Amino acid sequence: MPFRVIKSPGGGSGSENSLIMWAKLLGGGVVAAVIALVVISRVGCVNVMTPVGHEGYIKSNPIFGQADFVGIQEGPTSTGWVWRQKVINIDVRPRTFSEDMKILTAERLELRFRVHARIRLRKGKIKSLVERFGGNNWYRANVQQQLRSVVRAKVQELKAFDVKNQMAEIAAGVLKDMKGRYGKTPIQFLSVDIGDIRYPNIVVQSVVRKFVTNEDNERKDIELKIARRQIAIGIAEAEGIADAQLIIRTTLDPMFVQYEALKAIERLAGSKNTTFVLTPVSKEGSAPLIISMDK
Repeated sequence: MPFRVIKSPGGGSGSENSLIMWAKLLGGGVVAAVIALVVISRVGCVNVMTPVGHEGYIKSNPIFGQADFVGIQEGPTSTGWVWRQKVINIDVRPRTFSEDMKILTAERLELRFRVHARIRLRKGKIKSLVERFGGNNWYRANVQQQLRSVVRAKVQELKAFDVKNQMAEIAAGVLKDMKGRYGKTPIQFLSVDIGDIRYPNIVVQSVVRKFVTNEDNERKDIELKIARRQIAIGIAEAEGIADAQLIIRTTLDPMFVQYEALKAIERLAGSKNTTFVLTPVSKEGSAPLIISMDK
């Protein structure tokens, strides 16, 4: 059979039309493939960020299988567009963690107070923190109960009022123990403080009653001392008067009295426009009677 070329209505051969058709199909497929790749890349690619004051633990995010550690980045920064990764951001800045404590003291009194622990995470140790200490849950998972146990052990052996007097010593002991326990971990204790101590109502009322009683006793003691002092002053004054009277009776004779009278007369003689009449009253030499004549 002879080979015949069948022409299309448009004037071209059938084979040419087939080639054109396949070219169009292939071109559309390439475009579709490119679009699909762009969509897939945008869906699978991420730009994970780490804020300031944090360190990021970066790991892969596979569709199937286990994630692998990729690296650590220190904020503020980001990875740029990468294929299927995720980050765990850990705050490495110093923070204060406070615990409300309720402990029975040595005399079985319930004492309430607060413990404040200032802690920071060591830089460069975030990988160990995430993999061994619970990541962002590191405090509750590995520190909280240990801190409370150490504080409880320090306080239970003391009496209630000794705790208030030894707050600084207790805090220093707790800090030393916690530093020793976490010295080789990513967790670093900076300080420990104890405050806001609250005693049971029965203890507070007892202290108030004792304080009022002591004040009453002290006031009564002061009043008694004042009364005794006043009595002593009165006795001293009476004794002084009696001694003075005794001295006058035993040492002043009539001649001395007459001498004092003459001195007084000499002083009166110098007065101006005044006339005095001196009248003796006895023969024993007593002082004369002085009468002023200006009236």
